[in-house]
Parts: sequence; structure tokens; C-alpha cells
Amino acid sequence: MRRLIAAGLLGLTVFALSVLGSSCASEKSETSSSVSPVLVNGSLPRFEESVTLRVMTHDSFAVSQSVLDEFESATNVRVELISSGDAVAMTNAAILTAGNPVADVIFGFDENLLGSVLRSNLLQQFRAERLEGVDSVFVIDDSGMATPIDHGNVCVNFDRGAFSKAGLPVPSTFDALIDPSVKNDFVVEDPSTSTPGLAFMLATIAKFGGGDDATTGAAWLNYWKQLKANGVSIVDSWETAYYATFSGGSGKGDRPLVVSYASSPPAEVSDTTLPVDQSPTGVVTETCYRQTEFAGILRGASQPQAAAAFIEFMLGGSFQADVPGQMYVYPVVTGTPLPDTFAKYTAPVEAPLALPYSEVAANRERWISQWSALFR
Repeated sequence: MRRLIAAGLLGLTVFALSVLGSSCASEKSETSSSVSPVLVNGSLPRFEESVTLRVMTHDSFAVSQSVLDEFESATNVRVELISSGDAVAMTNAAILTAGNPVADVIFGFDENLLGSVLRSNLLQQFRAERLEGVDSVFVIDDSGMATPIDHGNVCVNFDRGAFSKAGLPVPSTFDALIDPSVKNDFVVEDPSTSTPGLAFMLATIAKFGGGDDATTGAAWLNYWKQLKANGVSIVDSWETAYYATFSGGSGKGDRPLVVSYASSPPAEVSDTTLPVDQSPTGVVTETCYRQTEFAGILRGASQPQAAAAFIEFMLGGSFQADVPGQMYVYPVVTGTPLPDTFAKYTAPVEAPLALPYSEVAANRERWISQWSALFR
């Protein structure tokens, strides 16, 4: 199931990430190097001597063993996965060891963390040749440091059965989430410790505006005040929100609204003949916020060429086709086929909310501080 947000390194907050990123930016003395192209006539290179490639990931990274075996067989490179908590904690940990990394490749930071990643001099420049097949909307890093690998949408999910049993309409807008009819029904992840929580906070900023008015304050904060008054529950991670607090699908809790993903519903369907409108969970599409995940070669990597080969592999057909069934997100390479279940039960989101990553990088620390003060 998508996005297992573990507690391993969550003590490192987004605030620390921002501060550390700024510090690294001001103190760095060496420029990032560039890694040369590695494909040979469009194919992956084969290394004469076997090497081990260390890949730093968030805890939700998943890939079929047969797909990893394909890479190892083609390149003579053995992959060692280093699971490092939620994407926020993972990125924090990588920044703490910038220039002397514990891995060669990092995968799973998104555009909401991209500004800090670039500011911290964390990566080496590498432009994958297979980027030519990626939809240009996901290629947002002009520096060539971060390579898009997958994308999805963070959205409010609802327990279809709970609303049907109560005879209540399913919320379809942000405003419906503050209606008294859903009081004490909504659970949200803390944006300082959870990437879905951060994405939902940013969705409210994109929807209502992130500025401050001298009289009324920030419109998005006023919205959160109304959520608080309506009994919203704040938890530390997606795992806690979805499995322990949410009542729908695999959830064991009693709240029928949760921040999750537009692609969460397929994971709850075992019978593919089930009509879409009868699946256990559904999506409030107006609340969706776009999320793209990136990979990069860490500065100081001991195996930069093998790292480059792995990034090219991640943009190859086998890995991209494996992404939906393993991580419940969309591939970024155009024309990649989707599993039938994924294609049928994933909620289509035509115009997800989004903010420029540069705007997020400039304001995230302030926004989270304002949010935290409200829920202190």
C-alpha cells in the first residue's frame, strides 16, 4: 500500500530541513560535479567487475524482485536498498551527510522538498538520456540534478460504506470538510512529519492563498481554524492516519475521512468486477495536490556511473510499468501501460492543485510554523 510513512527518523522536522538547507547553501565551498551519460547505443552499460550500488529510499519504496534482478543481470550491479523513514526524514538524513553520503542514489524526495535539496548542494548533476520520454510537466528542475520518476496526487479519501450507512452525502469540496455533518470525522497527517500532510497543507494554501491580511490573517489559516473547530484529528504519519484512524478499507479506526492518495482505492479492491462507485473507498478530487517524486545522484557517491545507470533503468519500460502496482502512483514516461485495477479504480484528477517549488522552498518554514502554532 502506498506511502508507508515510518517513524524511524521523524524526530528530524521540516523546520530542521529548511534551516540546515539554508546553512549548507551559505557554507558550501565546492560546486557539484557532473556525471557523464552512461547508455551504450540506448542500452544500459555492463560493468566488468561486480559493484554494489546503495540506494537511499523512503519506507514506501517498492519494486518487484524480478525487475531488480533484470537490472542486476544487465549491468552486473547489485542493488542495496537503504530504507530511511518518510521522505522528509530521508531527505533530512541525506543533507546531514552531504558530500559524505551513506548511499549513491537517493529516491523519493518530491517538489515540496526539492528547494531544500538543491540549496543544500546534495546532488551531482546528471541528465538522463531517457528523460526524452518523460512528460515535460514533470521535468521541473532546470539544473539537471533531480530526475522525475513517478507522480501522483495527495487527496482526501472517504469511507464509502460509512457515509452510505449514515445516509449522509459524501463531501465533495474543501468547504464540505468543515460542515458540522462531518464533525470529528476527519484525520490529517502533521505536515512537519509527513509528506502527505505537507501536501494537504499546501493544497489549502493553493486553494485559499498563503498571504497574510492585516485584518483577517491568512485565508488558509482561517480555514484550518475551522477544521480544528470541526474536530479534525492530527496524527504523525500516513500509516497512523490510514490504518489506525481511518474507518475505510484497511483502516481500523472510526473516522471516515483521511488524507491519502487518489491512487489509494485500487489497493482496497479484491474483486475487479466491482463497479467503481461501489469500491470501499473514494476520493474527494477537488482536494488533490500534485506530487512528483525524484531521484538523484548523491554528491560524494562512490559509484556515480552505476548510480546513473540505475536512474536510466528507473526510466526504462520495466521499472515504469512496475510503479503503479508496487507503489500505487503513476509512471512519468508517456505511454507506459497501467494495470487494469489501477486504471479502473484510481480517481482521475484533471487539474490538481500545485504551487511552484521555489515558492514552497521560500515559505515552507513560515507556513509550517504558523500551522504548528495553531495546533500547539
